[in-house]
Amino acid sequence: MEKQDNFEEKLDRLEDYRENPEEKLDTICDILDKLTLDTLFLMEKEIEMKLNVENSMCQGESHLAKARYIMGQNNVSSIQLPTENTPEFSAALKVHSEESSQVLGGKSYDLVAIKKTEDQSVVDPMRWFGLLVPLNLSHAQTMFKQALQWTVQAANVQSQLTDMMKILCGLKQFKSQYKDELVMTK
Repeated sequence: MEKQDNFEEKLDRLEDYRENPEEKLDTICDILDKLTLDTLFLMEKEIEMKLNVENSMCQGESHLAKARYIMGQNNVSSIQLPTENTPEFSAALKVHSEESSQVLGGKSYDLVAIKKTEDQSVVDPMRWFGLLVPLNLSHAQTMFKQALQWTVQAANVQSQLTDMMKILCGLKQFKSQYKDELVMTK
């Protein structure tokens, strides 16, 4: 956030360089350099988040396989999953998106836990597999929830990255127009 304010201050100061156009061009190049570095940092962060999602999913699948081995292949299978005849229920977690002008990217996503109310039934999926389930099944659920959290964070980073790329393209276009104007005035 502090970096973004710094860029906005520099962009505002670009109007003050009417006397010395070379300084204005140098400032534009400095801003482009810093934005490019921030973009690379966001790309690295996004890759890290996606690797975390992959690791959490692999661990969750491993724990699920162990639970299936312990309980038997018929006790942890698609037979326990809800069907069309199952009463309606709500998800325990939902992704909430919010437009924000303060966050780079404009949109931010959050995981929201749904509280159980009288008109809404939230079902714990662990109950589909019985009351006494192995610890591996609980670990699998935890790992899948963690993967969901990493996914939401990756979506936030990707939103910021998309916005950063738009700013970079706009600033590059402004720089090329400004260079053309400098050549014409000389």
